[in-house]
Amino acid sequence: MDRYLCGSGEAAKVIDGCGRIIRDPNETAEIRALALQNRGFAYQQSGRLDQALADYASALATGPSDRAVKAKIHVNLGLIHARQGDQDRAMSDYADAIALNPDLVSAYVNRAAILMARGEHSRALSDLDQAIRLKPRDAALYLSRGAVHAIVGDHERAIADFTQAIIIDPSNAEARRYRSMAYRAQGKIAEAATDAAEAATLEPNSGDAHQSLGLSLQAAGDAERAIAEFGKAIELNPVNAEAIKARGDSYLAEGDRDRAIADFSQAIRLDPKMVDAYNNRGVAYLGRSQWDDAIADFTTVIALSPERSSAYLNRGEAFEAKRDRIHALPDFDRTIQLDPGVIEAFRQRAFLRSEAGDSRGAIDDYDVVIARTPQDAVALRGRGAARLHLREFDGAVADLTAAIAINPNDALAYRFRSLAYAAKNDNKRAIDDDAAALRLGAVAR
Repeated sequence: MDRYLCGSGEAAKVIDGCGRIIRDPNETAEIRALALQNRGFAYQQSGRLDQALADYASALATGPSDRAVKAKIHVNLGLIHARQGDQDRAMSDYADAIALNPDLVSAYVNRAAILMARGEHSRALSDLDQAIRLKPRDAALYLSRGAVHAIVGDHERAIADFTQAIIIDPSNAEARRYRSMAYRAQGKIAEAATDAAEAATLEPNSGDAHQSLGLSLQAAGDAERAIAEFGKAIELNPVNAEAIKARGDSYLAEGDRDRAIADFSQAIRLDPKMVDAYNNRGVAYLGRSQWDDAIADFTTVIALSPERSSAYLNRGEAFEAKRDRIHALPDFDRTIQLDPGVIEAFRQRAFLRSEAGDSRGAIDDYDVVIARTPQDAVALRGRGAARLHLREFDGAVADLTAAIAINPNDALAYRFRSLAYAAKNDNKRAIDDDAAALRLGAVAR
């Protein structure tokens, strides 16, 4: 009877039945080792980890002859050590399990989980490859390996794995959600939406499924339907900060800044470190000309993510809108330091330098803008004005003429060119440009 109870699977009965076997001096070492293993597992399932560890250690010391049994004990030890935060010991346990039984799939899978957490993706993939070779019809294994491929940016392999998981288990909604994410990462929005919709059909009460569909619709530019799907996700899980923030993004895309700000604020209340929510709320505040609120949000973004160049750019623009050049200029400087490819930072800094009387610095910045966007009429006009200030009249005329060719209605360009012509004593052209500027309504800036 005790042997039956020891293998029954009900924790309390297993502990009692196995305990009597362990205490029976007439039982063989092999049977006591199995009883210790079973009781250890019951303790483990009940959360009594110290007792489980003691039983597993005793089981191994008793010396079961079956290497497969020893391997399973080491896997269970690894699970406990991992749960206790001792990953090194867990890794050693899994290695021991594999040495005892190279065909034990759970040892490879559990070791891969630790390797993934450590960022050792190549080694994790190696373990998952081996697990799949041993158990090629297990959809969960393909799902795990696909997730690792997605993390390292190998979306083709990720999609292949998720597809295989779906072939094995067509009702696997999680595989469709993950494949949808991989398709989105590739820019295959239609495929992503199809998978996400299928996942939502398979799991209509899954907030994750509706959120995934919302993200696909959002990527497709269908903000209205995306908002509806995010709403379903939020109804199913009102504290889903990611879904709330994503709905805010769609409201912002629709131009509904009030609802966007409300969603971003709620997401921040749920997750005070959600950088994107602060950033996007700051963008919404910019759109409403609430400069101080925008500055506060972008300052928080910078505190949480100091290398985010867009936050410095946006905060600089808010400072500039307040005519606070002292704070705006360093923000544009920092944007350029972090990402020299942000043309708008050069354009904004050039304007501030011009206003501060640093015409040479302004020209240097406009040079960068024009080199990358040769048809930028505003930059050409700005550089022409800076050259005019430095009395480089021929260069000024050339820039302003190019700006007028691109935008014949640029009154300021005519006005500045008039001044350049006058300085060159080309009075007729100066008069003609003045007339054009007046006709177009030039206002000195």
